[in-house]
Amino acid sequence: MKVSTSLNPGDQLPALLERIERREKSARLRGVLYALLPVVLTVVVLSYAQSSVRNAQKQVDDLKTEASTYTTQIDTLKKNTESYKTQSQSMQGNAENYKNQVTELQAQLAETQKSLSEAVSLSRAVRTIDYANAKELASRFPGSESLLLDILDLGRRRIKWKPGGQSVQEGFDSPSFAAHILRQKRATGIELRPGESLSEAGRSLYDKLPPTTQPKTGDLVFYSAGYAMFYFADPRDGNFVLGMTHFGVTALKSDFAKPAGYRQVQWR
Repeated sequence: MKVSTSLNPGDQLPALLERIERREKSARLRGVLYALLPVVLTVVVLSYAQSSVRNAQKQVDDLKTEASTYTTQIDTLKKNTESYKTQSQSMQGNAENYKNQVTELQAQLAETQKSLSEAVSLSRAVRTIDYANAKELASRFPGSESLLLDILDLGRRRIKWKPGGQSVQEGFDSPSFAAHILRQKRATGIELRPGESLSEAGRSLYDKLPPTTQPKTGDLVFYSAGYAMFYFADPRDGNFVLGMTHFGVTALKSDFAKPAGYRQVQWR
């Protein structure tokens, strides 16, 4: 007799239930996985985003630090530029001062050379006058003694040369010295105008006094170098002039330089 090996439905039910349970577990597991997957992805994305933000923030901080360094360097460069500008201006000022000093020194050198040249020229024309000579001249030319002695007395007091000088204490230049003598001797036509200085009066003597082509003792001789000298006629030893020079009160031969003109003095 043949034995049947087929199972009845009652025997298959547990296996079926087990299969269903396995499938449900698998389905639940997949559901959980499917549910967790977005969360995991979100966490991953957030972590990446946070990392990117941190990196970006670090880069921003680095850029800020670098920008701050550049700003500091720029400020330093600005300060250095301002300092260099100030130094440049100072150097320009110093250069201008040095230029002015050189110009002044050149002018002083030119004046010194001129004075030396004049000294050499004048030394050859110096006329020695003393009181004995003055009295002898006065005996031959009455009226000249007082003028000659007064000028020689100022020379003996070593009145110094002073451009624009106004007094015996300060000194005189040649025209102001002549104006001083004329005022002291009360010559006619040289009265000071209101507000006029002695120096101004000296410079205007050439225009104030009448011209003459035949100078006499006591008249003024003007020279192109700026000298205004008193004229003294001396046919025996040669005519001479007397007045203030760069080297003090000096008597010179009247032809030591070419006269620019003669002016007549009216003595009272």
